[in-house]
Amino acid sequence: MVIYVIGLGVVFCAFYIAQLVFVKIHRGWTNSIIKSDESDEGTGVTVIHPIKDLDFELDKNLETWLNQNYKGPVEHIFSFQELNDPAIEVVESLKNKHPEVDILLIVNPVTNGLNGKTSNMVNGIKHAKYPYLLFGDSDTRVKKDFITKMIRPLKDEKVGVTTCGQLNIGGRDFSTRFFTFIQNNETDFLWAFLCKLGMDIGITGAAFGMRKKVIEEIGGLERFGTSLLEDMYLGNTLYAMDYKIILGPFVECHVDKFGIEKSLNYAKRIAIGIRTHIQFELPAFVIMLFWYWGVFIAAVFLQDRRLIIASMIFMCMRAIQGIFMRLIVGDKIYPIDAFMGLFFDVFGTFYLLYSIKAPDVTWRGIRYEVEKGGLITAMTVEESVLSDETED
Repeated sequence: MVIYVIGLGVVFCAFYIAQLVFVKIHRGWTNSIIKSDESDEGTGVTVIHPIKDLDFELDKNLETWLNQNYKGPVEHIFSFQELNDPAIEVVESLKNKHPEVDILLIVNPVTNGLNGKTSNMVNGIKHAKYPYLLFGDSDTRVKKDFITKMIRPLKDEKVGVTTCGQLNIGGRDFSTRFFTFIQNNETDFLWAFLCKLGMDIGITGAAFGMRKKVIEEIGGLERFGTSLLEDMYLGNTLYAMDYKIILGPFVECHVDKFGIEKSLNYAKRIAIGIRTHIQFELPAFVIMLFWYWGVFIAAVFLQDRRLIIASMIFMCMRAIQGIFMRLIVGDKIYPIDAFMGLFFDVFGTFYLLYSIKAPDVTWRGIRYEVEKGGLITAMTVEESVLSDETED
């Protein structure tokens, strides 16, 4: 039995190393700036920014989207849900600062039946001038050649979407460090890695690009806005239609401080996505996270000293991988990071199993009731958000 356990450990530790190597190489490509040339001049791009509330250092984030080396015409549409959104002032300031940039600001209430982000994107598409569309979250920063790297692959008719992993950096307290670890582990070291291998695991919504023609072909983004995990649902649909999904450069998300509630709700969203939208079965992901803990529990139950030692070695390997994850994404290392990988795997396993009940999820002040397929059945604005707006 010990031999089988060691064999299992070798396989998973090799997987850990492969993840680290992949992210390091892909981040290197992300940071290697390419030039836009005359081949891009005739390709117009509309960048749609769905925004709700003030993200940390919002002005710095949006500046990177405006300061691009792309030689073709570019339009930026900032799509809001409410006239009193504090982020509107930031966008207006940037518009005045960059009169040479084509900027449009629109405000529309959330469309009935859609989640907030999809509603913003759908309203943005209605005003888009150009056939190539980019969508970018307001908490992301990009390199100056981002548009170039995202749009060029879309000129291939076989490509349905370009999509990006998100490197999360910053924070010092436990809840913030844990939130960024969840996102990095899930979107960069797992999703992006498997996406690069060509597996059907959807896309991520932090930033993605599509041709308007393809969006119309699949029935519009409205079709996917009834799902809490619209990005996974969209990616799965494109795979089924034999479109290629191309992994673009990483984007960065710089954070300051998050409460533990955001980690809990983000974990719920991801667990629902894995449970309902990815081709692998739930047990495969549980094994991926809990394998060495399972070995440890079995070893203690069997009172097998060799298995206990083996499981402790595997735990050390996972802890070391977690520390290297921080280094590779360009973040600082704090003592608490030594335990993040171990804690994440227990936490993630719990929520994967919990997702079977299809829990309610609160995200950006809206509480979503969802069915097992991730479909939204009801939405309500949290009372805290309503009171905040009243005070403003």
